[in-house]
Amino acid sequence: MKIEEEINQSKFNSPQEKAIVNIIFTANAIEDAFKKALKMYDISLPQYNVLRILKGRKDGYATCGDLKDVMLDKNPDVTRLCDKLVLKKLIVRSNNKNNRRQILLRISDKGLQALEEINPYFAAVNTGLNGISAEKLEQMSDILDEIRDSLR
Repeated sequence: MKIEEEINQSKFNSPQEKAIVNIIFTANAIEDAFKKALKMYDISLPQYNVLRILKGRKDGYATCGDLKDVMLDKNPDVTRLCDKLVLKKLIVRSNNKNNRRQILLRISDKGLQALEEINPYFAAVNTGLNGISAEKLEQMSDILDEIRDSLR
């Protein structure tokens, strides 16, 4: 369905405005689908992002600063997010033996299990893009990269 129909707006002031509205509307639709999958696990999208990052770490550990550098949402309070994940026993916190002031985080077995259970729901959302060619998806990603670069 066209964005005009989705939001019941017949015209836009410019192609740029239409594109921005469409990007925001689509991002919200994707986010809503992901939030629905995470709701049953009582995990937020930023918390899920932390779990994914920790799972992918080569050495298994990261600091809050490491996480903040690579998170999708650049404004979260990473320490607070991690505190909640520690309480849920999804990640484990320990002190760096070489630097006692540095706190190291790693995903727990329970966190790994949660990701395994959540991943099929996220795969179902990704499957929704199967009707779009890989070429078009690459082109869309390139355009989104250009948009981000133009905003810096």
